[in-house]
Amino acid sequence: MAGEHEAETKFLVKPTSQSEFSGWSEVSVSQDPNSVDGAKLMFIRLEARDDNVPDLTFIKSITAEAVVDDVPTVVARKTRMPTGERIVPLDRVYHDDIRKFFYADEENDGYTVHVDWHGEIDLTKTIPPEGVWMKVLVGVRIE
Repeated sequence: MAGEHEAETKFLVKPTSQSEFSGWSEVSVSQDPNSVDGAKLMFIRLEARDDNVPDLTFIKSITAEAVVDDVPTVVARKTRMPTGERIVPLDRVYHDDIRKFFYADEENDGYTVHVDWHGEIDLTKTIPPEGVWMKVLVGVRIE
């Protein structure tokens, strides 16, 4: 179990009239996070799942919050997306052990972390009315 691991999830960026969006995603693991010595977030990368989206500049800002017992903790954010880049790493804000964000999840027969996503959309960019699904790749170092 020790070493570097990646997990993939997704969430929908769907514009509202206020130019804001919010979504959520979850990552589940089968092993109890407390059975390892530590877990650190290495990276979070976003990518539009729609090949017609040339880059992520339609997102003006984005924040990722891990939520435990209705208490959010900001883990990553980005305030400007680079032009022409389809895969964008977020800026990590949280650098401590992430095991505390996992909770026992009987439904998935394991342990889950819940992440809320919210941010602002650039209304000058064209976004399909059904929104854009974002692929999220998370890298974690287990000790």
